[in-house]
Amino acid sequence: MPKMKTHKGMKKRFKVSATGKVSHKRCGSSHLNSHKSGKQIRRLRKKSTLRVSAENRRVRTALRNKPSVNPLAVEAERLAAEAALAAALTEASTEAD
Repeated sequence: MPKMKTHKGMKKRFKVSATGKVSHKRCGSSHLNSHKSGKQIRRLRKKSTLRVSAENRRVRTALRNKPSVNPLAVEAERLAAEAALAAALTEASTEAD
């Protein structure tokens, strides 16, 4: 079976953050800007994130990006592992005495 390919058009237009959010450039800021207000131009300059989770999943699948991992859960697992290691070390030191 052949390799799954990334969608090159989406790769150029979307970026996936470490937390799984999908950001993109807003439309309407490339030309015909003379009649637009400065406030609108400044707003269009900023990147936007996709809010619909189904669209997020579709873009991440097309980019062959792994599904997002909750960073808080990863941090909680790391702290629990450190606590278990510290408890094991204190227990070993008390047995040695």
